[in-house]
Amino acid sequence: MRVLILSANTGGGHNSTAEALSRRLELSNIEYEIADTLAFISEQVSDFISWGHSYIYRKMPGLFGFGYRFEEKHSGRILYGGCAKGADALYERLQEGGFDAVLCVHVFSGLMMTEVRVKHGCNIPCYFIATDYTCSPGVSDMKLDGYFIPHRMLLGEFVHKGVPADKLFPVGIPVGDVFFEEGDKMEARRKLGLPEDKRIVLLSCGSMGCGKLEKSARFLSQRCPKDVCLVVLCGKNEKAYEILSPFASDRFVVLSFIRGVADYMTAADAYVTKPGGLTTTEAVAKRLPMVLINAVPGCETRNYDFLVGQGVACGARRWRHVNAALLRLLTDASAMEEQKQKMEAFMSQPATDAICRQLLYTHT
Repeated sequence: MRVLILSANTGGGHNSTAEALSRRLELSNIEYEIADTLAFISEQVSDFISWGHSYIYRKMPGLFGFGYRFEEKHSGRILYGGCAKGADALYERLQEGGFDAVLCVHVFSGLMMTEVRVKHGCNIPCYFIATDYTCSPGVSDMKLDGYFIPHRMLLGEFVHKGVPADKLFPVGIPVGDVFFEEGDKMEARRKLGLPEDKRIVLLSCGSMGCGKLEKSARFLSQRCPKDVCLVVLCGKNEKAYEILSPFASDRFVVLSFIRGVADYMTAADAYVTKPGGLTTTEAVAKRLPMVLINAVPGCETRNYDFLVGQGVACGARRWRHVNAALLRLLTDASAMEEQKQKMEAFMSQPATDAICRQLLYTHT
């Protein structure tokens, strides 16, 4: 069996999903290939959209939210038209590669594959994997064999948006197996050079370091209890790293882009982060209590509402409210334990297992 995983370079989450899936496929002796969906239109288009997404996400979050709401109202038709331009090149790759199934981890890829099916009559089994806790614009325009969605409580929303109920599989969002490993907190701290005699709080705004990261880091570092060490994950936000690094201390650790985030989650006691689909799912898998900040409107607002509503995270809609929410969490052991228990009930097994089983069932 040979599987094509279609991703997109719009933030790190989708590629992380693709990587988690690829590792599970490899363990099942299933061949795979990961491809950048937008590159089937052109490399230049892919680079431009990836750059534009990152720039608007970090610098103009209000504009991103406006665009998201516009697509919600117009059922993703503009998205479909743009993605359809890569259908011919994608169809050629499917034919050349001899693929038996396709996994789409971005709306772009699901829409492009829909056009491939409409235009070329392609009948290769194809599935969409939702990486946010909502039915995103464009999903209702897809015509695929199945839709892996994050949670059973979202079934009604997807059906309401026009996705056939019999094609929905509420399995969760795929994250790496490493996030399901319990790990030893003190051992992780020694490995990472973090203090063993303090509580560790992670602060992150995703791989791009969105929102008011620098201001929030300074604000929290000055107001956290003395027994707390704040670890700031700046991601690819080099400016934030340069601004914050001079203030580093034994209670204020500043890091640029890292790959071993699971180790830092193992070492931590709490997590302050924006509600990206992958980031929050990784924290849930790690049973790491969270305070969410709604930094970028759009799909992450939907994530925020859903996760806080399910009790697997605390919320602070504005940056100035984060410190109070964090302090409430840190000083209430029962609240932290309750959140961990709800995380356990929310997601008990890796989504990658269920997706792999469905592929094997389809192929046999």
